Amino acid sequence: MSVVAVGAKANAPGKQPKFAKGTTPAKALAQLAAAGATGALTVHGEPGGVIFLREGLVNGVESPAAPSVDRLLTAAGLVDERVWETIASRPARALVEGGHVTAAEVELCALQALHDAAFFVLGTSPAELRFNPGIEHWLGADIAVTTDQVCDYVTRQWRMLDEVHPSEATDNAPVVPVLRPGLDRVLLSGLQWEIVLHADGQRTPQELAGLLGRSAYAVTLDVRRLAAAGLLVMPQPDPETTQAETRVIAAVPHEPEPEPELLPKRVPGTFTFDDPPQAPPRRQLPTGVSALAVLPGAIDKAPDDTLLKRIRAALQSLR
Repeated sequence: MSVVAVGAKANAPGKQPKFAKGTTPAKALAQLAAAGATGALTVHGEPGGVIFLREGLVNGVESPAAPSVDRLLTAAGLVDERVWETIASRPARALVEGGHVTAAEVELCALQALHDAAFFVLGTSPAELRFNPGIEHWLGADIAVTTDQVCDYVTRQWRMLDEVHPSEATDNAPVVPVLRPGLDRVLLSGLQWEIVLHADGQRTPQELAGLLGRSAYAVTLDVRRLAAAGLLVMPQPDPETTQAETRVIAAVPHEPEPEPELLPKRVPGTFTFDDPPQAPPRRQLPTGVSALAVLPGAIDKAPDDTLLKRIRAALQSLR
C-alpha cells in the first residue's frame, strides 16, 4: 500500500492500515511517520514490541527485551516501587508534581528506554505488523523523536556492536564467565563487574539488564566486550540448527572437482624433465652494447664519459 493510502487510514477510527508482505518495522514506521499518524505500531515476533507515535513522531517504545521506564527509575533509586501503585494514569506528570523526580530526570529515562527498546523492536525479523490508531504511551512524557533519528541511532548501535566483536553468538545466549581467564590482571568497568557478578549461566544479557535495571543494549554491548577479551564461555551451536544446516548443504548437488594437473616426470639421473617449459626469450641487446652497461634508459643513449671514468677508478682501486 502506498504512503498516501496508509496516511489516509492511519488516524481514522476503526481503520487498520495494511502493510505489504515482508515490510520491515523500520519501513512501516517511516510510512506512518510520513502520514503524521498517532497510535501504536505493534511488532509481533522475537523479541517484538510496540512503537508509540504522536502526529508522526515517536514518543515511546516498549519491548520485552528492554527494561521499561518504571524499572529504570526504580533501579536508579529515584522512585520507590510503592509509589507506582498510587499513580493511576499519566505517571510522568504525577511523579513531577509529587516531587519524586524532576521533569529532566523523567525525560532522560524516557529517552533511554525509547532508544533501548527501539534497538530490539526494529531488529525483529520476521515481523508481523499491526497499527492501532489513537493509542498513546502510558507514561505521558512530553518527548518526541523523529523516526529518522531513531533509525539512525539503531544503525549506529549495530555498527558499534560489530566493531567491538563481530559475532552475535552471545547476544541472546546465557552469559557464562570463564573460571580461569588466563590473565594476571583483568580490568572491568562497573557494568561489566555487575554482569559477571550476576551471571549464573542461565540469564541472557536482556534478563541481566532487567535484573540490574540497566540498558539492555549497554549490557549486550559489554557482553560482547567480555567475549572479545576471552572472559566468557562462547555458547555452543544448537544441535538441531546444525543438523538442519547439514541437511540443507547435503541436499545441494556438488559440482565435480577439477582433476589435478599432473606434474612432469623427472628424467632419472638428471635434473631435467620430460617436457620442460619453454623458457622466455632472452632480451636482445643492441650491437656493441655490453650487458654490464644496461641500465634503465641507457640502451638508447651514448656512454657517459664521467660514468666510465668512475668505473675505471673503482676497478683500479681493487688491484
